[in-house]
Amino acid sequence: MTPTVRYMLLCDDIRTDPDRPACSHVDCLMTNIVPLDDPPYPLLREMICVYLVLSDCHGKGRVQIRVSYVDDEPERAVFETPEHEVDFAGVSPLEAIGIPFRIRDCRFPRSGRYAVQFWYNGSKVEERPLRLR
Repeated sequence: MTPTVRYMLLCDDIRTDPDRPACSHVDCLMTNIVPLDDPPYPLLREMICVYLVLSDCHGKGRVQIRVSYVDDEPERAVFETPEHEVDFAGVSPLEAIGIPFRIRDCRFPRSGRYAVQFWYNGSKVEERPLRLR
């Protein structure tokens, strides 16, 4: 069974409050990236964080984040995280679970529209747009 994505946030980082582990702080939401270097592309961004909040979680599954360039037909994969297994044993399907993905050394070849995608067991579940200007 595929989890339900309640929230999918693109940001600079996620911090967990050490005194309240259920409390997460999101640093700088992002929808656009504007390079400051000359020449601007290819752009190497040190890190992008994707914060997922999932519900309806059951059993085990394999998760991954993929980033694709979508201004071309067909869309073209640019980079991705390694797949890794998550185990939802002992988690109520009604509970909301936060999962941060920190993607390092993100290389964007050119300006345009990108899609940041959440994949679960080999199927795309959700995506968010990201524009590079």
